[in-house]
Amino acid sequence: MNLRAITFDFWDTLFPRLGRDTDRGVAEVRSEAIRAFMAERDGVFSLEQCRAAYDAADRGHLDHWLSGMRQPAVDEALDAISGELSVKLERKERSELASRLQCRPEVERIESFPGVKELLPALAGRFRLGIISDTWLTPGTVPRLMLERHGLLGWFSAFVFSDESGFLKPHERPFQLALAALDVAPEETVHVGDSERRDVVGALDQGMTAVLLDWNGQHDASRAHAVIRDFPALGPALEQLAARLQAAPRPREPAENK
Repeated sequence: MNLRAITFDFWDTLFPRLGRDTDRGVAEVRSEAIRAFMAERDGVFSLEQCRAAYDAADRGHLDHWLSGMRQPAVDEALDAISGELSVKLERKERSELASRLQCRPEVERIESFPGVKELLPALAGRFRLGIISDTWLTPGTVPRLMLERHGLLGWFSAFVFSDESGFLKPHERPFQLALAALDVAPEETVHVGDSERRDVVGALDQGMTAVLLDWNGQHDASRAHAVIRDFPALGPALEQLAARLQAAPRPREPAENK
């Protein structure tokens, strides 16, 4: 069996999530965005109140993941935020708040992890590449723009973002869509991601090979076929996995009916 394709998670695998390396995490950035938006419409709320509103929306997202891995609509987040703050938003205001919560100016300034720009072109020359990534308030259009800005978009042949597929990892649907788009079998594909529960479990459930990008060395008991600590380590890990797949016995063909 030959390795033919590699799929990647996006956030905290190819690019750091918003606020990962700063003292302002994504919750703080979005809470500030909510406060600024409300102030523009003469709503005076403390940062603590806006953080509580954002947390209410975030809990709804988690509930969807726990109850069936369905991607929640952005409207549900807006309902949670406006409900927590006891405000009524008109359609145009809801659209504007949704746009602010994407945090595009901050997100689009994020640089890829070291090694990504160097390794992806080399991998694309040998394998089909795809992305399987969860999103929420920042939709899949934004990662595409980030990849394009860094000259990386063209190396990928398939994109599956949860706001477009309707499902969150480790649900089978995102992985199946990516495999179909890449026209490869699960046994011919490696998935690379930073989450044991979402990336590793989802890939293994579909019969794919899994690589865990364990930035902080917190997963000693990972079920992944390989665990790496940074992106440059992916190249050697893939060489070992490709050799292992090539040496594995081929599945036995079913006998013909006679």
